[in-house]
This record gives sequence, C-alpha cells and structure tokens, in this order.
Amino acid sequence: MSRRAITLLFTALFSFASEKESFVVDTLVSDMTRFGKIAESVKMNETFQPYIVSVFLGHELESLGVTNLQEALELVPGLDIATDNVDNKHTVFRGSNPFAYGQSKLFIDGVEVNNLFFDSYGSFLSLPIEMIKRIEVTRGPGGISDGVNSYAGSIRVITYAELIKGGNKENKLLFKRGSYLYRMGGVTYGYKSKNLSVFTDFYYQKDDKYLPAGKDALYTGIYGPVNTQLSKSGEVPLWMKNYSFGIGLYYNNFKLMARTLYDKRGSAYGINGALPQNSDSAKFPTSYIQLDYDVAKENLNIIVRAGWIDSAFESDSKLLPNGFNAGSGIVYLNGFYGEHKAKQRTIYQTTFSEYTGWSNHQLNFGYYVEKAETYKVVTRTTDRLSGTGVVDYSESFPFLDPNASRHTYRVFFQDKYKYNEKLSIQYGINIEKVTNIDVQLNPRIATVYQEDSVNIFKIIYSRSSRIPSWQELYTLNNHARVGNRDLKPEVVNAYEMAYIHKFSVDSFLQLNLFYLHNSDQINNINSENQYRNSGSSNIYGMEAELKTPIGLHGMFYANYSYAYGKEDHKYPIANAARHMVKSYYLHQFTDKISVGIVGKYVGSKERIWYDYRPKLDAYSTLDVSAGYHDRRSGFRIQLSVKNVFDSTVKYPSPPYNYDDDFTQEGRTVMFTLTKAF
Repeated sequence: MSRRAITLLFTALFSFASEKESFVVDTLVSDMTRFGKIAESVKMNETFQPYIVSVFLGHELESLGVTNLQEALELVPGLDIATDNVDNKHTVFRGSNPFAYGQSKLFIDGVEVNNLFFDSYGSFLSLPIEMIKRIEVTRGPGGISDGVNSYAGSIRVITYAELIKGGNKENKLLFKRGSYLYRMGGVTYGYKSKNLSVFTDFYYQKDDKYLPAGKDALYTGIYGPVNTQLSKSGEVPLWMKNYSFGIGLYYNNFKLMARTLYDKRGSAYGINGALPQNSDSAKFPTSYIQLDYDVAKENLNIIVRAGWIDSAFESDSKLLPNGFNAGSGIVYLNGFYGEHKAKQRTIYQTTFSEYTGWSNHQLNFGYYVEKAETYKVVTRTTDRLSGTGVVDYSESFPFLDPNASRHTYRVFFQDKYKYNEKLSIQYGINIEKVTNIDVQLNPRIATVYQEDSVNIFKIIYSRSSRIPSWQELYTLNNHARVGNRDLKPEVVNAYEMAYIHKFSVDSFLQLNLFYLHNSDQINNINSENQYRNSGSSNIYGMEAELKTPIGLHGMFYANYSYAYGKEDHKYPIANAARHMVKSYYLHQFTDKISVGIVGKYVGSKERIWYDYRPKLDAYSTLDVSAGYHDRRSGFRIQLSVKNVFDSTVKYPSPPYNYDDDFTQEGRTVMFTLTKAF
C-alpha cells in the first residue's frame, strides 16, 4: 500500500472517530437498542464453537455501502477473489489452489448452491446485500457437523427468511442505480399466520459494463506463431443480466427452501482466450428446492431432508477470430463459432440426528446419498472440416460427456464432549464414497478451552477432500480444457490454533495460526491443458481480526492476514497474496445519518514457476458511503463511491492467456433507495 493511501485511510478513519458531546444523551438509548438487537440476531455461542468463524451483519454492511455478497466476502480475513476467462468469479481461502473452483462451499439458508459443472457459486456473488441478514464464514475444513466436506472454507448466507418463522417481517422495496448503467429493483415480503410462515424475495439487476483488456491469448503464441498476428486488444464484454426469486416456507414441522436464479453475462475474455464480440454471452442458471421435516422427541432431534438442484452452463460465442489457421490446411475465414450447452441435475436425500441424552455429550450422526447426472449436451460449432457453416456435433463431437453421472454416499458422526465448564472436545469423521473414486476418510478433532467469558482458546485438526468437478472430469474435444477421468480428489490436512478475547457483546480480538498441507492439487496449467493432480503445497500463516466500538457512535473493524507456502517444496505458491489488510469504520452521526469507510489492501502475487511475467502488483482501495435512514418512515438513502482514488485492480490470468491480466473496475458510484413497509 502506498504511503499516500495509508495516510488518507487512517486520516479518514480517525477524523470520523471524534465524538460530539451533544450526541451522547440523544443516542445512548439507540446504542443500547443496537447492542440488544445484535445479541438477539447473532448466534452468541459462535465464538465458543470449535471453528474459526467470522460473522458479518447485513444491516451493518448496508450502512457501509457494501453492494453485494462478493463485496462482503472481500472483507473476510484470508479470503481473496479470483476469476477466469468467462468471469466466473470464485473465492480463494488462505492462498489454497487459486486455479480450482470448489475449494469452498456456499450455503443459502442451509442449501448448498455450488453448481455441478464448475463446482462454483459465482452467479450468487452478485446477490444484493439488502437480501442478506447475516453471513457466517468458516475458514478451514469446518463442515463436518452436517456431513459436508468443505475443503478450504464454507460460507453460510442467511436471508431474512430466518425472521419470518418467529413472526418478524422484513418487508421492503429496493432500488439501485450506479456506474456502467447499473440498475436494480427488488422486494422482500413475509406472511405469517397461525401455522404457516412464508417469506419471498425477488430482485432484477443488469448493467452495461465493458472493461479494457490488453492483447488476448493469441499474442502469446499458444495457438501457433501463424495466428499471433490475429491477436486483439480492446474492451471485453462484462455486462450482466441477473435475477432471482426465492421462497422460504414453514408449516408446522416442515420447512421448504426454493430459489431460481437466472444469470446471463457477456463472454468476458473469451472461453479460449480470444477477445469476444460484444454480443457473445454465457449463462449460469440454477434452480433448487429443498424440503426438511423436523422431528423432536425428548433428547433426540431428527431432520429428514430431500432436495433437487438443476444447473447449467451455456455459451454462445465466437471462440476464435476471422482467419484463424487451425493447421492441416483449415482456415476459418469467418472465425470459429461455438454454441455449447450442458445441463446437470442433482437429487439428494439426507437424514441427520442430534442426541443429547448422554451426559455431557452432544452426538450428531447421519447419512447422505446423491445422484448427479448430465441430461442434455448441445455442441454446435463451425464445420471443423470445411471451416464454413455451422454443424451440430452434439452426438459426434460433444464438448462434455453426455452420459456423465455419479453417485455419492456419505455417513458422518460427531461428538461434542463437555469435559468440564471450561474444556470441550469435538471429534468426528466423514466417510465418503463417490463413483470411480476411492473411499475418503475425513476425520476432525477440535478442543475449545474457555478460561472465562472473555478468553477462549482453540486447537483444531481436520482433513477434507474435494471431489473433482464435472469440467475437470468430463470435458471432451476442447484443446483449451481437457478432462481427465483418472483424477483423484484434492486432499488437505489442516492444523489451526486460535485465541479470542471478547471485549463485549459485539467487540472482540481474534488471532489464529494455521498450517495446511494440500496434496493432489488439480489444475490444467500444463502444455496439454489437461486437468491433472499436479502436486502438493504447504501453506502456513496467521490471521488477526479486531472489532470494537469507538465511543458511543462508531464501530471499527480491521483484519490482517498472512499466508506463505511452497508448491512441491520448491516454488512459492502462485496467484496468492502474502499480505492482506481489510478494515471499515462506521460512524452514526445522528440516529438517521451515518458514514461508512472501507479500506482494503491486497499484496502482490507471485506467478506459477514457469510463467515469464513479473509478479502481479499489489493494490489498495478506499470506499466511502453516506446514508440517511429514517426508521419511522422506513426510508433509507445511500450514496457510495467505490475505489475513490481509482486504483488499478487486477486479478491474475493464467500463463499464455491475457498477458496483462484481468483488469477490474476503477472508481464507481452507487445510489440506493429502500422503503420498509
């Protein structure tokens, strides 16, 4: 971070921290009310659970001017954002394999929403923050309690559907306008009767974003020297059209969660690394429904769950430019066009139980079964023999195995044993069998020592595995991505220690150390572009997290993370920042007017060992937001300026791709208007 940026950040933070004496009496009651609401809305025992957890509250993020889920996650210690050629963004926890998608899991109201094709959840990162009540992020493999293997971390998003079961409502209308012709409208609405509670949310958003890009992948010679002259630079289409409808329904012992999400966007940097046309597009639609039946009898609670998820990847794009020479005398005078569509379906059933009848023990156990399959593949491209016209290759030359399917069987057990008032021990295991993959045994053990209500210590060991995604296993007939059915799961052994000091209900200091041994890491960074178990990495680091009030009207939050490691005991881990700093300050000038400041620093990133480019530069950004919130009328007006100093922000591109990496937005503006009713 430059000295100028640091000076500006801390000058802004501390200038807003000064108190005006006349506000003390006027706002004392409202501050006490705020603390009470926080205590009610956050699970207060999370600090004492055997995980490394960070919690962010939706209403606080709104006041800071945070726009969506991605911006909220950028505040999490040790978490970074990466992207790819179709701008399918994903999170990177603690520098662990930035080339993989499914290293973390996203749950929305208890439903895992990672898609099957990529094992990613990029489409949900644009979920508006106004739809989110709370975000809980677990760093490390912490999902064993309900039978899920979360390799590097898990993200749990709780919408306002959580309120309706208790009779509370969060009804509001929402409108936004911003840079790149961004516009958005949404609504949340809850209904409560004697036995039935229903909550719905809907939003629609779109923009017209184009960002500059340097010379495309053809410039690197990856498609042969004869095609380097066809390389282009210009603006890449990053426009998007995104909408979603969600419903949460509670009736007696039944709970139903359902959502449909439509996500269409420009083809970004082109599937094959060639600059696409403005109209080229990719789609990532997802729909799901999950039904729970909850039975409680004395010391035993049983949840029977069944679900269905339908997801797809669709691309309609000009993949290679006019005049592309494919060799063997074939030249695509009008370029190479491709229409690709793959639809997948997952059906699952799980039952998990909690038993508390054994003194000082809390037992969790259950099973999970799943069938996943591809049910439609479309491959239409330019005629590969003549170089002209379009031919349907869906049966003869598909881009994905149309018969791909697999079954997953999992059993899990966990015991949380309270040794005494200060010490508790959690131990358990996931046993998983997936079609054509060896049985995975993933144990976990954690101890929590609570010296008193203020000081908490944790020691954790866990092992987790990530099953290869559909793209990694079943991609066919694509020189840029070559599937590999012989892939083994990625495996991580994680060792963590943490210390937490609680200052008050919503203020704390958390310090933790970690060591990760990753083996059988998957990527396609090789001359054949084939997905392979390419090696191992050892990563160690630390994270420090502080949240504390400043006076009666301010809240300050900051974290620092450090991660360093080597791949195959030789090379520094690639595409991962060694240092990251995130902070915010929220100041309530009156009961209606607030100002928020968000500062981020992401350090430089080394390249993979054979990449000839210099390391990617560090960057720092500062966001400022001002809001007016009249709780009596329900109106909130927010104006936010992101990246105030127009810093250059880039996400790393793979080698032999866009040499100048993937440039992100500069300075942007967002205006938000909400009306509660």
